[in-house]
Amino acid sequence: MQLKEAGPLRAVAYARFSSDLQREESIDAQIRAIREFAGANGMALVDTYVDKAYSATTDQRPAFQQMIADSRKRQFDVVLVHKLDRFARNRQDSAIYKHELNKSGVKLRSVLENFDDSPESAILESVVEGFNEYYSKNLAREVKKGLKENALKGHHTGGVPPLGYRLNKETMMLEEEPFEAQAVKQIFQMTAAGAGYGEIVNALNHAGYRTKRGSLFGRNSIYDILRNEKYTGTYVYNKSAAKDNNGKMNRHKYKSEEEIIRVPDALPQLVSREVFDEVQQRMAQRRHKAAKFTAKQNYLLSGKIRCGVCQSAYVGNARHPRPDHPLYVSYRCSRRNGSVPCKNPEVPQDAIEQIVCRALATRLFRPEVLPALQQRYEKFLSAQNTQGAQKREAITKRLQEVQRGIGNVVEVVVKTGSAALTERLNALEKEQQELQAELEDLQRVEIEQRVDFKQLTALFREAKRLLETGGLQCRKKLIEQYVEVVEVFPNRIHIVLRLNDMFHMDEWVSIENKKDARKNS
Repeated sequence: MQLKEAGPLRAVAYARFSSDLQREESIDAQIRAIREFAGANGMALVDTYVDKAYSATTDQRPAFQQMIADSRKRQFDVVLVHKLDRFARNRQDSAIYKHELNKSGVKLRSVLENFDDSPESAILESVVEGFNEYYSKNLAREVKKGLKENALKGHHTGGVPPLGYRLNKETMMLEEEPFEAQAVKQIFQMTAAGAGYGEIVNALNHAGYRTKRGSLFGRNSIYDILRNEKYTGTYVYNKSAAKDNNGKMNRHKYKSEEEIIRVPDALPQLVSREVFDEVQQRMAQRRHKAAKFTAKQNYLLSGKIRCGVCQSAYVGNARHPRPDHPLYVSYRCSRRNGSVPCKNPEVPQDAIEQIVCRALATRLFRPEVLPALQQRYEKFLSAQNTQGAQKREAITKRLQEVQRGIGNVVEVVVKTGSAALTERLNALEKEQQELQAELEDLQRVEIEQRVDFKQLTALFREAKRLLETGGLQCRKKLIEQYVEVVEVFPNRIHIVLRLNDMFHMDEWVSIENKKDARKNS
């Protein structure tokens, strides 16, 4: 691997605005703030990625995806954003793509939320993440109320309509799109007749049909269409299960029937219920015959867990014990299959990870830590507010100068009609819009950062609960920061935490056998 030559950190800027919430001028303001931050911190800004009119609730942003792809080529060391919500508003997407950057040795830095690498910041970041998760869930709950009411009326609740339908913006109902509907009907007819996915894909692409996004059909797009009950005329809402702890959505995993909303005859029927049910039976038979799938696992204790008997590393292992059994994921001694096999037993992944996270949460989020954390947070806000006040003063001063300039130029333009001055006026008005957008951003950040002691206490408890239950996305970072080693013995686990001079823990957890590991969790 080619080593990077010594020199300043190579940084790239990522900026974004949403068409419904912000103006395009905010891009220039974000880039300007990032450029100032890079210069002040000795970084060389080597590239800029911009997504215009894209929401951060989705990761399907062209420039964003290009940036992630370029990070794998080690073309830069740091991604700079004006604020973390420019990178992602979705907690799961943020965790996934920060992990992608970390794998390539790339850090994510925010101009307005500049956390350092200290142990205290790791705790603070986890508390803030707990708050973000609480806020997101609370907001989602309120939004879902309105979506549920719309769904009960058969109204489209957002997103791209399924192939074969188009949205009537006056009624907010889905109606048939004739050309696409023919493709949908052909897909169901060919499947019911026994055709395979490859045959269907070739037939559709050869006939000139395309997916809703205008691309060629593939096997996955056929599968999703065949599973969509809406084609029977029944509007279906709240069917897909929520994202898992790793932040990934499984579109093929569904909620219980009691939670799913179905409104019969709310859509134009493209496929009869009889044909739809027959296709579902065929798909079930195909799944039963399909090859077993082994999922890629994320092992939180990698590099931290070892065998207490032979001191070799414990490594992750995923397997199907029997053809008809579910996937079993564990940690096991790396010398298990060596020339002199180690007989120390394996332990279930979920059980031992929960034991370690629970021990970490108990020690890390102790009540006596809260006053020191509050001081840390107030110091952090004070520094941020000082920088913000200085910046706000500078922006306000410049804004006043620009407004005076606009007034003076307007008077002259009215008298002379000068084309050159008209161009100058346009430039001043554009700068005025950018400065006003920057002031609005600063004010919004100050409001969002205000957290009193009562709120901080609640966030502290929520972060502890999330770490204990495995819902905290940054638990991998906390484990890397504070877990010294986890040793596995035949009937016990030895956990050593390195919590700095203030906290220390050296604890044994008894497990009589593998089943007891689950009980301890």
